[in-house]
Amino acid sequence: MKHILLFSLVIFTSPQQSTLIKSYKRLLKNKIGWFGSANAGAHITVINFDNKFSLLLHLDSIREFCKTINPQKVTFNTFDSFGERTFFIAPDHASQQYLDTLNISLNQYLGFKIKNAHAHLSIARGLDAQKMKTALELFKNTSINLEFNCDCFLSA
Repeated sequence: MKHILLFSLVIFTSPQQSTLIKSYKRLLKNKIGWFGSANAGAHITVINFDNKFSLLLHLDSIREFCKTINPQKVTFNTFDSFGERTFFIAPDHASQQYLDTLNISLNQYLGFKIKNAHAHLSIARGLDAQKMKTALELFKNTSINLEFNCDCFLSA
């Protein structure tokens, strides 16, 4: 049985952007059926914690880290995929650098090893080749330009 992480530190989009991404997920779900993250809210995962205690143990350090960073406007403007498994909305180059650096720096500050950082807003996870083909086709003519000020982390 796969262990499911229960607590995450995330960056949320605005409520309006979250509603838009939810509509994209609903549209895709109507075309291909259920998929991983079909019901998840729009977010960028920064750190996953195994339990509430682990999250609470690190909150003061997270607060201290946040005092050292400068907020920045980020832009997500491209549909993309990780192979045939994950379909997502990608940030522009400057936003990708900012978010990935933020993610890596916080993980290192907390003493965590991080394998990779690739900030994105997932639409669908766990797709097969046919479902990915459908997703790419469905959104190929859809323009996307989500901008928001990245100024805080939230625990979810």
